[in-house]
Amino acid sequence: MRNFILSFVWLIAGTAIMSGQAIKGTVVDENSLPLPGVSISDALKGTSTVTDFEGNFAIESTAGASLKFSYVGYKDQTVAAAAAMKVSMQVSATNLTEVVVVGYGTQRKADITGSIAVVAEKDLRDRPNSNVLSNLQGKVAGVQIVNAGKPGSAPTVSIRGTGSISGGNILYVVDGVLTDNIDYINPNDIASVNVLKDASSSAIYGIRAANGVVVITTKIGKKTGEENIKFTYDSNVGFSNPSNVLEMANSADYVRLYNEKLAYQQQTPNPVGQVGVNDFNGADTDWFKEILKKSSFTQSQNVGLSGASEKTQYSAAFGYLTQEGVLNAGQGISSGDDYKRITARFNGIYNVTDRFRIGATMAYSESDSNDAASPFAEAYFAPPIIPVRNADGSYGHYYTSLGEIDLGQVGNANPRRTLDLYRGKTKNSRTIASGYAELDLIKGLTFKSNLSRDFRNEASYIYNAENNPLGATPEGGALIESKLVNKSTNYESTLWENTLTWTKEFNKHRIVLLGGFSRQQDNMRALRAQSLGVPFNGDDSTLFLNLGTTTNVNEALPQGDEGSKRRLQSYFGRLQYAYADKYLVNATIRRDGSSVYRFGNDQQSATFPSFGLGWVVSKEGFMQNSGIDFLKLKGSWGKLGNSSVPRQFDNVATVGAGVYFGGVYYPSASITQLYDTDIPWEVVEEYDFGFELRAFKNRLSLEAGYYNRKTTDAAFNIYIPNQAGLGDKLFTNAGDFENKGFEFELKWDDKIGEKFSYSIYGNLTTIDNQVTKVVNGSYLNTGPSLFGDTVKRFQAGEEVGAYYGFETNGVIQNAAESAANNNAPIGSFKFKDLNGDGKIDNNDKTFLGSPIPELTYGFGVSLAYSNVDFGIEFQGVAGNEIYNFNRNSRFSNENYDQDFVDNHWTAANGSNTYPAPNSDQTSSRPSSFYVEKGDYFRIRNIQLGYSLPKTFLDNIGMDKIRLYASAQNPFTSFKYNGFSPEIGGNVENAGVDNNVYPLSSIYSFGVNLTF
Repeated sequence: MRNFILSFVWLIAGTAIMSGQAIKGTVVDENSLPLPGVSISDALKGTSTVTDFEGNFAIESTAGASLKFSYVGYKDQTVAAAAAMKVSMQVSATNLTEVVVVGYGTQRKADITGSIAVVAEKDLRDRPNSNVLSNLQGKVAGVQIVNAGKPGSAPTVSIRGTGSISGGNILYVVDGVLTDNIDYINPNDIASVNVLKDASSSAIYGIRAANGVVVITTKIGKKTGEENIKFTYDSNVGFSNPSNVLEMANSADYVRLYNEKLAYQQQTPNPVGQVGVNDFNGADTDWFKEILKKSSFTQSQNVGLSGASEKTQYSAAFGYLTQEGVLNAGQGISSGDDYKRITARFNGIYNVTDRFRIGATMAYSESDSNDAASPFAEAYFAPPIIPVRNADGSYGHYYTSLGEIDLGQVGNANPRRTLDLYRGKTKNSRTIASGYAELDLIKGLTFKSNLSRDFRNEASYIYNAENNPLGATPEGGALIESKLVNKSTNYESTLWENTLTWTKEFNKHRIVLLGGFSRQQDNMRALRAQSLGVPFNGDDSTLFLNLGTTTNVNEALPQGDEGSKRRLQSYFGRLQYAYADKYLVNATIRRDGSSVYRFGNDQQSATFPSFGLGWVVSKEGFMQNSGIDFLKLKGSWGKLGNSSVPRQFDNVATVGAGVYFGGVYYPSASITQLYDTDIPWEVVEEYDFGFELRAFKNRLSLEAGYYNRKTTDAAFNIYIPNQAGLGDKLFTNAGDFENKGFEFELKWDDKIGEKFSYSIYGNLTTIDNQVTKVVNGSYLNTGPSLFGDTVKRFQAGEEVGAYYGFETNGVIQNAAESAANNNAPIGSFKFKDLNGDGKIDNNDKTFLGSPIPELTYGFGVSLAYSNVDFGIEFQGVAGNEIYNFNRNSRFSNENYDQDFVDNHWTAANGSNTYPAPNSDQTSSRPSSFYVEKGDYFRIRNIQLGYSLPKTFLDNIGMDKIRLYASAQNPFTSFKYNGFSPEIGGNVENAGVDNNVYPLSSIYSFGVNLTF
């Protein structure tokens, strides 16, 4: 197909040249071989052509005119037209000599022996997301992004599987500043994101890097040889709506299933107490429709300035973001769930002399998050026969009195009331200031000192209005006073780092040696207080604790003053060596000390080494004329630490109610759980190997590899024999687990003619996760629970966070099957007797699936013709399961989703997979019925843009005007019975659908201006 297109273009070009002067010539590559498909254009005459299969071309032009030569993977060249000209193309630096930001420096991409993914600005911008990590979803092999639906919320990120069970986040290095939270960064300010996926690349950060490292570089003015100033304005405006809203039973279906539930309970086809729709005053409430908006507004406005001169580079940016949530607030005192953020940033570099440079970064952000109640699970449970409000304006509920129908506690469910009577807000402000000085001591030897301060304040409150709880009478229960809870938290982090870098090239050797010292101190202080009876007059600024009383305040959230301090000190070094650009060595070592944890013999430090080897095979003589432009084999090994495991032994005593002796009150405390006071940090050890390949004149790039990542001394609770009132759990370094798998990334870039270019990319990752050891053969039951049964268990031989319960074996169809199953009701589940002892008990529980996908993938296509550009991105996961805790949570007469309505057991249909409607504890215990496939395929983003012609822009003094329209999450294909199969959270809750905020589809329009 490509050959046909080239032939056709060449034929047309040759015909056109017959009418004018023809400039002929040949184009060759860096090895003097003919280069077909090179685009040649004369901007003045408006003519263009491409080279044929022998590299030859002919174009209508004139001698001395400027001809532009361009080809994917090679530098653009402008050459004066001449007769019988020969042009030699040079390989673009973006392919082989591209410089990648790594820890405490940069490195040629061709020299990297680890696994580092680079995501450029063009792949991050113009997306309606508050967090840049959401824009990475589906674009990087080995990185799983699970988005959260709530505005302003950060996605769950994992690099090459689960890093820790009990604590720790991804380490983000933003312009040299270390942090575990990047909510303050405007995605529009980012120039590139580099993901350090393997241990050898991350080991330079030691105990901070166990969960992975992401290096973010923000924008700054670029030197162009002359002083220049650029202004930019980027706007994105759109609307969102909740996608895949779950369909629930209407009143007619609910009443029918209510009667079938009576038949189940009484085991008769004609039960006592049957009801009709008319018994419920005709209400038919769609609770999801009641609490969800049809659409929500979102916008992002950004202005920027950047420039450079002979001695300076600088940039300044300001951004404003608003995102409305999906909840239909605006009634009662509800705060809604909107999010607003302003950001400001300044970057500057000044070359004081040829040898001395200074730089500074200032970043500020302020966000306001409205934290409404989350009534999604309640909307799932609430019966449709309950009206939103009664005729008198009071909140609808189904109260009971003598002789009336009893719906149980769910008769008091009213999601509208829950939403209206709750108000919450969180305000965050953050200021980061950093500066550095860099001095070239002698040629090749550079000293750099960097100091940064990070200040963050978070102020939040929750307020519950006074109310009469819904209950057994129309009036409800006794009046409950309003309650106000205030919390203020201050964080401060100071980081001082010094590095000495020696760079030397001689003969065929290239050496970079780095040595460094780092010291960091983190402080946290939090104050919390609460009060009852505080009035609310519609103004948040009048909510003061002293307007109420602290008497009888619920001590489940006690008043408090708490804080923490942590000091880290580190020494580190790195060697980067290349011989003849063929044989590569990278080695690092870091010794970390922490004030939080200690090893044996009172040592508070540990050493973390790594090394990597690479061989650029394509540089060998036997690879010449092979058709392969670049081929590198590589492998690495390294150790990392995790110092973020919580110190649960700080507070070993539980404060009791106290006692009185002789009329005098004495406080009391007791120790109720055993603690291991000698917990060290967790250790991650990883090795990986793979290759990088480029072929077909650098149009094709392929990277593939295998990784094996093992966490040892993982800290979590395990069960132990109950010891004299000290409980049955022990928090300690309880076990090991590993993640292993393969990663593949493939990309094709090409250009056909002068105006049309296209790019296709794809990536795929496999994940094999397993707990390899738990001390003393123990385990941990965890996750949400119902009737005392948790839905997850950590145990050797299984995946981290695997679901644990009973395996169903069909549905009891008749009396004979009932008798064979201990007289369990007809229509209830049969469970497998896995140990064969003739009874069903906890010894028959087994593992039912895992939230960790076996496969993640993403792919996309981008096209550009003249001034029009189009891109579409896809992503998905496979091989994981979701635990439907919403469906599992049945206590009385909760509503049913439509899938259950359509497929539940009846005597007529004899379903052998879905039970009859019921709420008995036997059917509601954790089982395979509630475990559903979590596979999904999604169109992640579609974008269509148009850039105004350059001739028009020149006339109005503009560099760029681009208009675009985009759709994010417009389509997701999945079989799970819920809002979304994308359910994140910590290890204990990952994959469990329990009151999860829904994801939205977002449709937006935008403009990019540069002048």
